[in-house]
Amino acid sequence: MLSRLLVPLDGSPLAEAVIPHVVELAASRTAEIVLLRVALGHHFAGGDPVEAQVRAVEDAKVYLATLETNLAAQGLTVKSVVRYGHAAEEILDHVRVGGADLIAMTTHGRSGIRRWLLGSVAETVVHHAPVPVLLVRAKGPLLPAVEVPLAVDTSMTSAPSTSTPVRIRRVLCPVDLTPTCRKVMASAGAIAARFGAELTILHAVYDPLEAPCSHIPHPPLDQLREEMIRFAEEKLRKEMRRRLGSCPGASLVVVAGRPFQEIIRFARTHGVDLIIMGTEGRTGLNHVIMGSTAERVVRTAPCPVLSLRAAA
Repeated sequence: MLSRLLVPLDGSPLAEAVIPHVVELAASRTAEIVLLRVALGHHFAGGDPVEAQVRAVEDAKVYLATLETNLAAQGLTVKSVVRYGHAAEEILDHVRVGGADLIAMTTHGRSGIRRWLLGSVAETVVHHAPVPVLLVRAKGPLLPAVEVPLAVDTSMTSAPSTSTPVRIRRVLCPVDLTPTCRKVMASAGAIAARFGAELTILHAVYDPLEAPCSHIPHPPLDQLREEMIRFAEEKLRKEMRRRLGSCPGASLVVVAGRPFQEIIRFARTHGVDLIIMGTEGRTGLNHVIMGSTAERVVRTAPCPVLSLRAAA
């Protein structure tokens, strides 16, 4: 399913936080890792723009060469690519021309997702990417380096590093009752099966006890909540039997509450290693990532979030 993983890097330690997750994916699937750095030279007034461009490209090559060597020493298949231009455009063009099955990027997640997700680079990448995008929230202090565009600034000279690989043992797949999200189950099942991980399908119904009720007649709200949960369970169990042949041990959890809060609560209390969510095929992120629920999930999730784009 995943044979080539594209990893855009800007040279900062926070951007490199995605690498352990990529190593885990590549090692389990014998996939090729493609390290991409988009170079953009800066020059002072009166300086030589060509010289700045050449210097930016050379610095990017040196940076990636060191990282490539470190990863290859772990027995991984790695190659480096340096492109010159605007980061988001070059990342997407490389996917189209060079091919990739997944893009892996880092978010920093403190005050919104800002430049990495809601900023110009990652917003464009996630919105337009024709392949899944793995979003890893970096931990640690926000460094000035993450506030610059993904394109290379020749003043950034952080040393490449590789961390201890992570392990994916528990996968969470939040769904609603739309065809788009139900189709994501099959992919989530395949990923969980490949890692030998536990898979949980989670659905949150809005709790009627939290909704203001007017004069409209209705059954007792606790009864209504139970009926909503029972309806969702029946519908989703049918979908699970149909789509999760590769992961027959998957479990279903249906709760009443706000979806964002229930997703984060479950991920934290159950030690989830990966959250898999769906995106709309025709309009990119649509409401699933850019909407309030998944935007908040990406911003505050205690683990990586993989967005899977459903077929149009």
